[in-house]
Amino acid sequence: MYNEELTEEGIVKELKDGIATVVISNSDNCEECTAKLYCKPGNNNQRSLTVNDPLGVSVGDSVKVSIKGSQILRVSFLIYGMPLILILAGLFLGMQVFQINKELFSTLFAVGLVLAYTSIILLVDKKKKHDIRSYSQIVFVNRKVSND
Repeated sequence: MYNEELTEEGIVKELKDGIATVVISNSDNCEECTAKLYCKPGNNNQRSLTVNDPLGVSVGDSVKVSIKGSQILRVSFLIYGMPLILILAGLFLGMQVFQINKELFSTLFAVGLVLAYTSIILLVDKKKKHDIRSYSQIVFVNRKVSND
């Protein structure tokens, strides 16, 4: 999975500063896809993906997008793995530290750790939106034919 690369096809919906929003139609494979963490649910059975545009695409172009397996693993760990680790660590540490109502205070401590972690991740994510290195990338363009 780490060295794997997933490719999706879609149509460029929007462009801004070297970043493209690509609309990807849902398929039967979407429910089983590990990259659905990257796709944002949209209207009409479509998902959108924010990608780096090194090829200079135009709105309406048909493109192929590459998503690295290492990116998917990293995001999966940040979303699912770290909160699980923090809950377990908070419960274990709380049971050692608190003397009265161990279960209650340990649970509250674990939930507090996860909430603090989530807040930090949200703040970091807002700052990283401008870092195009963290985006998936367009690897192929099929230019839209204009009828001029």
